[in-house]
Amino acid sequence: MIRELVAATAAVSLCACAPRYLQSELSPDATLYEFSRVMVLPVAATETDRLSAARQSDRQGQAGAAESYRTGEVAAGADAVVTDLLYGALAEQPSLELVARALVEREMAALSQPPSPPALQALARKLRADVILRGLVTDYREREGSHVGVAQPAAVGIQLWLVAARDGQMIWQGRYYEVQQSMTEDPRTLPLYLKRGTRWLTASELAKYAVGELVKTLPPPRAASSATTP
Repeated sequence: MIRELVAATAAVSLCACAPRYLQSELSPDATLYEFSRVMVLPVAATETDRLSAARQSDRQGQAGAAESYRTGEVAAGADAVVTDLLYGALAEQPSLELVARALVEREMAALSQPPSPPALQALARKLRADVILRGLVTDYREREGSHVGVAQPAAVGIQLWLVAARDGQMIWQGRYYEVQQSMTEDPRTLPLYLKRGTRWLTASELAKYAVGELVKTLPPPRAASSATTP
């Protein structure tokens, strides 16, 4: 019994100091924006898209935010994988209404590439979206090895940010970056292994976890008030 108590105490202690892979920031003006309908853009991964994303973050007072977690290693097709994962995670949020993915992709294809922030805001308003959810893959490296042992672990870095369609202001942004480590390398990873199992993840498995954690930190939708001003 004493042994179990000591183990439980150690686990709680380790959980308290677990590595912080997730960062989530809510704009001080977030409460000024009411939203329920979201236009999700295809997640970016190309150099051009990254530079465009960084410029938009700079303009919105988040200098360097889009590049802060970039390591430069992004596997081909990572943007499509993360886009699929993002739509899947958002579909599990019943309080959110998503603009149909096929409609967004068709309309995006008609815009200049890369589309300017004003063009994206205009598109969002055309599709009756209150906010735009943008995404960026900053790192996506596949594991080298198997689930029982690796020569190189998977690494994933993802940034998401929520932008108001009416004026382009940043409402929220979240970042997740993790290179999977073993418990012998860092005992603080115990909480992650308790949640995900004692195995080495593939990049897509790690990305799925990262996207899920990011979506959990999205601000809750706020429907427009039905009250009218006299």
